[in-house]
Parts: sequence; structure tokens; C-alpha cells
Amino acid sequence: MKENKIENLVWIIFAGIGAIFVLIGTVVCINIFNYNNKIETTGIITDISSYKDSDGDRKYSVYVSYNVNGKEYESELNTYSSSFYEGKEIEIYYDKDNPNKIGSKSLDLIFLIFPGCGLLFLIIGGTGIAIKIKGKMSERKLKETGERIYADYVETNINTSYTVNDRCPYIIICKWNNPIDNKTYMFKSKNIWINPESIILEKNIKQFPVYLDKNNRNNYVIDIDILNEYIVDLT
Repeated sequence: MKENKIENLVWIIFAGIGAIFVLIGTVVCINIFNYNNKIETTGIITDISSYKDSDGDRKYSVYVSYNVNGKEYESELNTYSSSFYEGKEIEIYYDKDNPNKIGSKSLDLIFLIFPGCGLLFLIIGGTGIAIKIKGKMSERKLKETGERIYADYVETNINTSYTVNDRCPYIIICKWNNPIDNKTYMFKSKNIWINPESIILEKNIKQFPVYLDKNNRNNYVIDIDILNEYIVDLT
């Protein structure tokens, strides 16, 4: 599998997981943070027991006693805090229609982690996808409206600042001597996930077309389409 496809898949997975977490987390939080049908009261922790789940993680069961209209209830709290101990008084709420269902407003904030993490994943994945799309659109526009010059091939380097699937891409370095201002400009290509050096030498490729933004020479794209018949999935 080509790393560029893996790169695209990573952003899609990030965005997908983020969207799922945001959706599920939002639904859960709406249900939990709907206090219209919940009545606050004071409870006493009567028992704290611990156990290990199938993954070996330690879990806690916290039981709280409280009074509802003169009737004593004891129910399991849906959250746990390291500050809990048996006999401690804590502020809780119970469902008016189901007094056996209890919770704690202060501990309910923990559930905000789910949509929060989901939003972070969604932003990361969405940003990655947006950058890829913007890059393709910018490249297309430059090829349509930019000034085309031919730059001399210099070398192929490894882009060690970028890694996908534990591999670094390659970039082509070119230079161009501007006859108008007698300055030498250096250009580097977008990431290429297969080493093109042997092909460039074998096919004796001396120059690559470069499309320059007429208003900003720092905005450019090296046209590596000449390698398309030899290297598949460059983008």
C-alpha cells in the first residue's frame, strides 16, 4: 500500500472517529446534563467496593444512601472519585420519576471528555483533509494561471521532517537562474513516496517545469507529471 494513501486514510480515520465521539458524547451529555427532572439532595456513601474487569483495569462501585419523601433509598452512583470514603456526605441528585437513579453534578463534568476528545480528533482529521484539498486546488490553479519556467534538476533528498507509517517521503530539488534579476532560485517538490532518483538518472531528466505565482515567487509548484508513467500515485 502506498504511503500517500495511508496518509489520506489516517486523516479520514481521525475525522471519522472524532465525528462518532462528538455525536455519541453529545447525546450522552444532553441526557446527563438535563437537570429539569432531577432533584438535588445529600447522600451518605455506605459502601465502596473494587474489582478488576476483563482487561485487568480496576473499577469501583460506590453505593449511596439518601432520603426521598421520608423513604430511605440506597443506589449505586454512576461515577467514582478518589476523595470518596465510606460515611462521607456528598451532594447528589435523583430522578424525580425514578428515585433509584442518582448522579452527581460535579462528577458529571467527566463525561465532557468524550465530546471534547471527539472534537479534537475531528479538528485534526478535518484540518488534514482540508490541507490536502487546498494543496491540490492551489496546484491546479498555478498550473492554469502561473508563469511556467524550466528549472534544472539538482538532487533528490529525503524529507526527514515528515513521516507516515514510519517512512519519510522524497523531494526533488531544482534551481533556476532568473535572467531578469540574475538571481538563482531554489525549488523543492511536493512529497514523493517512491524514490524517483534512479528514474530521473535513467531517463536523463535534466529539467522540470515549475509554475510560479506571478505576484509571489515563493508560491510555486514543480510539475512532476513527467514521472507519472514510471511512478504510480505520486499525490
